[in-house]
Amino acid sequence: MNESVIQRAVELNDPGLAEAALHEIDALLGSSSDTNERVYLLFSRASCYGILGKFEEAREQLTSALREKPDDESSRITVDFMEGLLSQQEGKYAEALEKLSATLSKYRRQLRLPELRFMYEDVQQRRAFLSVTLSKFPSAIPLLKECLTFGLEKELRSNTLASLGLCHLELKDYEAARDCFLEAVALGLTKEWEGRAHFNLGIAYFYTDMVSEAKREFLLCEQLSAVHQLSTVDIYAWLSIICTRLGEISDSKRYAKIGKPN
Repeated sequence: MNESVIQRAVELNDPGLAEAALHEIDALLGSSSDTNERVYLLFSRASCYGILGKFEEAREQLTSALREKPDDESSRITVDFMEGLLSQQEGKYAEALEKLSATLSKYRRQLRLPELRFMYEDVQQRRAFLSVTLSKFPSAIPLLKECLTFGLEKELRSNTLASLGLCHLELKDYEAARDCFLEAVALGLTKEWEGRAHFNLGIAYFYTDMVSEAKREFLLCEQLSAVHQLSTVDIYAWLSIICTRLGEISDSKRYAKIGKPN
């Protein structure tokens, strides 16, 4: 079996590769009588359809995979997991979180086994980020902290720390928020977080009485605003407040003036 294009399509979440992988999968399914191979191919086909936004077709593949091995527990776990993933891809975040949480509850023992550890970690990461997306900050915090115990790649670890910082910020634990954002910055911020992390770090600095540091962050945000679509109105409002705290009254007035919405 030529798995390379199939694996790359799924790993890279690439629509172009997904189209090529579907052709490869069709050919392999037409010649394969091995049940395990067919189940793998059907799950791969479901993943490719999900990447292409063809969710009805994706779910049909999950049903077909279960028909191949109706009594196989591993296949049922994979189907439940992929149902949650498809809901997430559809933008149905609350539904996705509910499905993934149900999968974890139903198969907690099995997902702790070494051979399914990868799926357990994937479920927990998705639950963590979905909880942040849905503003479920108190429940997101322990999930994000657990994710940080996993062997995350650098970019994912940085995103996890930034997300954890946001949760602490929203819950007004400013010292914890500051420390998380600083750690994320030290690792290197992804494009997703570069603007927002510095903005939020500025807020955390302000509320932990590190006002000069807060000013530095918001001045950086001013530079980043065009690239990362940060609100200059909000940036200048913060700079005005900070300059007042620092006794820089003329600068405070200047920022208040240029920050007025048109």
